[in-house]
Amino acid sequence: MNFDLEFAVQNFFQAVLGIPTTLLIVAVAVAIGLPLAFLIALARIHKVPVLHTILTLFISFMRGTPMVVQIFLIYNGMPVLLGILAQAFGKTFDVYAVNPIIYAFVVFSLNTAAGYSEMWKAGLSAVGKGQFEASYMVGLSSFQTYTKVIIPQAFGVIAPSFCSSTLNMLKNTSLVFIMTVMDITARAKMAAGLEYKYVEGYVDLLIVYIIVCSTLEWLFKKYEKHITRYKTENYGYKKKPKIETGVSYD
Repeated sequence: MNFDLEFAVQNFFQAVLGIPTTLLIVAVAVAIGLPLAFLIALARIHKVPVLHTILTLFISFMRGTPMVVQIFLIYNGMPVLLGILAQAFGKTFDVYAVNPIIYAFVVFSLNTAAGYSEMWKAGLSAVGKGQFEASYMVGLSSFQTYTKVIIPQAFGVIAPSFCSSTLNMLKNTSLVFIMTVMDITARAKMAAGLEYKYVEGYVDLLIVYIIVCSTLEWLFKKYEKHITRYKTENYGYKKKPKIETGVSYD
């Protein structure tokens, strides 16, 4: 069997058309999963009664089961749950008219939240308690302390793990074709299946994912270098930022 180069080129551009959908799933999962993971990490660090146990079980389930199982549970379970809720409120709702990409948003956001929460927990634990005390002493509220002092430092610690986890999540989005979402994999496999040219189809997938992942990896490294430019190995800083206090000691 000969390799059909002409078909491979045509199919390559079909796969490229799925890139926006793949990146959209990744963007939504990060936008929802990252702050949700932060709240989960806080609840676990402070050991909130009951909630701590529930969240620990949630993380164990999401990290201990294959992504494909989670996809099938969400994709088949959510329509049933939505139908039950619609009946309970006396509403008529066509659950099967829901765009499948919504289910992809849900499953990847939940999976991402579970994974990112472990990173946030490690990052927040790496920030010394003295940072909280110093912030309160200068009059910062708890919200200001987290947003201006704690989170920037914690994110500098978790940046490498965040980058690798996000790239792994992007590669896992290849499974959304199970839910009939027209991503990179779905478009390439459909075209290859019609012509029975699977080798060409998978070569196209390989090339497209290498291009997308390599580009994102380069962008992540640039961003990681930017936010960690002052960080040393012991999470200190190479040079201290200038703080304007408005008080002169001369």
